[in-house]
Parts: sequence; C-alpha cells; structure tokens
Amino acid sequence: MNLNGQESQNPEFNLDFSQTEEYVCPECGHKHFTQVYTMRKLSAMLAPTGNESYIPVPVYACANCHHVPEPFLPPENK
Repeated sequence: MNLNGQESQNPEFNLDFSQTEEYVCPECGHKHFTQVYTMRKLSAMLAPTGNESYIPVPVYACANCHHVPEPFLPPENK
C-alpha cells in the first residue's frame, strides 16, 4: 500500500543472478562503482524561479579510476 492508501503497482520481479554477468570498468577492470553526479546548468531565463540553477544528474563512476563508462552516462552526454 502506498502513502495515498492505494495498492502499490509494483509487480513481483524474480531475478536469477546466475543469468547476469558482472560488469567491470572498461578502463581499469575494477568491479566496484560509486554514485557520483554530473551537473546541468539551467539558465535564469528558463528557470521557474528566475535564478540560474544547477541540476544534479546521478551516474556511476569506477571506484578505482573514477571513469564513468558510456552505459552509465545520461543520453545527452553520449
């Protein structure tokens, strides 16, 4: 049940990890990633507040070399 008192629309999802493959950093081969952010600047003319603002966009970077692999980039950065 969600906060509005309605049934949640999340169907059951059974995932068999034996059918997945480990992803490693294409630059250094490391297998751990951390969430970091790229930033998008919104001009004052387009912002609803009339002030220039910045929008954080979450991406994943290699925990070892900090490279952000292409599959983890937002579409506008590919």
